[in-house]
Amino acid sequence: MLEALLVGMTIGAILGLIGAGGAVIAVPAFIYLFGFSALQATTASLAVVTVSAASGAVTRIRLQQVRIRHALLFWGFGIIGTFMGSRLATVIPASMILIGFAIVMLGAAYAMWRKSSQKSGPAVTQPTRWLLPVVATAIGLLTGLFGVGGGFLIVPALVLVFGFPFAIATGTSLVVIALNSATALIFKYDSWQQIPWHIPLLVIAGGVIGSVLAATFNSRIPQRYLERGFAILLVLLACWMGISSAVQW
Repeated sequence: MLEALLVGMTIGAILGLIGAGGAVIAVPAFIYLFGFSALQATTASLAVVTVSAASGAVTRIRLQQVRIRHALLFWGFGIIGTFMGSRLATVIPASMILIGFAIVMLGAAYAMWRKSSQKSGPAVTQPTRWLLPVVATAIGLLTGLFGVGGGFLIVPALVLVFGFPFAIATGTSLVVIALNSATALIFKYDSWQQIPWHIPLLVIAGGVIGSVLAATFNSRIPQRYLERGFAILLVLLACWMGISSAVQW
């Protein structure tokens, strides 16, 4: 019970502070701490990330750091990819899902480290809106397949596609994450009965607490240090998951 609450608080805090990264903690936690299968973990992760991201988004909306219309547009373009990923997750071997998830974690670590090296403030990139359907579909595919919200891709994509400042991109990404994760969870309805829901519900409760705490301390901790520390943690987790999955395969 305590482990589930602590995991949830960690996920909520990461989502609230960085705007990404909740699922890449949730999936390994469900597998290695609570004994879930890969399919159970990626499905339960969607429920946790949906609620945690939505909790963090409420705070960002109050701070006027969310563009709802753009978030809905991003989510709408990604629905097809989300459906495809959700269906693939039921037929791909568990070992391949875990190895693929480790690769996604390494990509997230790279994106976080690169983002932490850039200066905050208004984006200077020229908006490239033709990329929106491609990026949104790809992120939807990752969400459905691996149970990740895709915030580590959504934040830079919003900067590239719409030219958002990082603060706006981070807040808007939480809305997209919540919508993508909820959609993928619905598409995985046939896996719901396999999950012992009392554990994810405890993690969700911890996630709400973590999101509230993150909102309190958001302005007190340098974003650069958070993102770099999280990137290092992702690399360590990815190596561990990749090696253990390769041995089992």
